[in-house]
Amino acid sequence: MEAARLLFVGRVQATQAMANALEKRYQVFVASSGKRALVLAREQTPQVIVLDAVSMRTPGARICQELRDGLVNVPIVHIHPGPKDAAGSCADVLLFPPLSTRRLLGAVSRVLQAQDDKVISCGPFMVNPARRVLIVEGQETPLTPKQASLVEIFFRHPGETLERKTLMEQVWNTDYMGDTRTLDVHIRWLRKVIEADPSNPRFLRTVRGVGYRLEVPSEPMPEMIPALSLDLHP
Repeated sequence: MEAARLLFVGRVQATQAMANALEKRYQVFVASSGKRALVLAREQTPQVIVLDAVSMRTPGARICQELRDGLVNVPIVHIHPGPKDAAGSCADVLLFPPLSTRRLLGAVSRVLQAQDDKVISCGPFMVNPARRVLIVEGQETPLTPKQASLVEIFFRHPGETLERKTLMEQVWNTDYMGDTRTLDVHIRWLRKVIEADPSNPRFLRTVRGVGYRLEVPSEPMPEMIPALSLDLHP
């Protein structure tokens, strides 16, 4: 099984032992600033963020808020200098020094377990963003990071028209609209998975000149589309 993806925000040199302990269990991506963390997170879609504010010699409340605003659904473990100013943190878990590697690993493990249990249901479909798996009639289809992000956005906003610009910004971290062929490829892929007839979509509709809308029934339908197992990686 693929190791969970963890984004470490801080100065690894200051906490090398903790970084080494995390790397033994997880795929660790390191960012030395909040700005770099947001860019890296959109590329790697981490399942949890560890913000080591102590190594950065700051309470980290501003950085934590930037991460929360930019990555709404990713849990944050905040290593905070002390409880005095901790009320300003928006993290899911707060840890204070002295901090052992065992305690940090335990906190990350508990957060990941909670994430693994989160499945988003949308009409007759389900997605597990943490595992990057789309479920159609019990059949699991593995997702790339971009596919997972696109599916999650649609599943969290059923019935809403999502503009092409919004999708490009949230999935590909760009507002450049000169070439949206990548989005078109991903939309075609998603239709192949969830539609009985991708050329005449019933669920993922095109709103001409604007974007796309996922239309699903409020209750599962008796006639389900055939299960498809695709491994397409546009």
